[in-house]
Amino acid sequence: MPYISVKSSKAISAEQEDRLQKEIGRAIEIIPGKDIDCTMTRIEGGCRLFMSGKPANATFCEVRLLGEAPKDAKKELVGELYKVFTAELGEIDSLYINIQQYPEWSSGGEYIEA
Repeated sequence: MPYISVKSSKAISAEQEDRLQKEIGRAIEIIPGKDIDCTMTRIEGGCRLFMSGKPANATFCEVRLLGEAPKDAKKELVGELYKVFTAELGEIDSLYINIQQYPEWSSGGEYIEA
């Protein structure tokens, strides 16, 4: 189950949130074996984000995956997420996407290994 967390200094309406989660779910399918049906997404707009100690026009996206994904797929995912965020949120001065891969996971009390 991928977990994707998005925090943006930009305000995000309910309509934008819905479009973002759908587009993020579509983009995660770039990673082999992943799809929207098993993806959990958290989207937070209006976050107070700072760069160099000053308020920033920024978005941070964290992608957590069970197991390792191919490097080419991760590169493609980053490019697609960049398009999704800029299309929906407009110009962003700082956009960071972090991909973390875990060899172990738990879902519903069940221990899972990649």
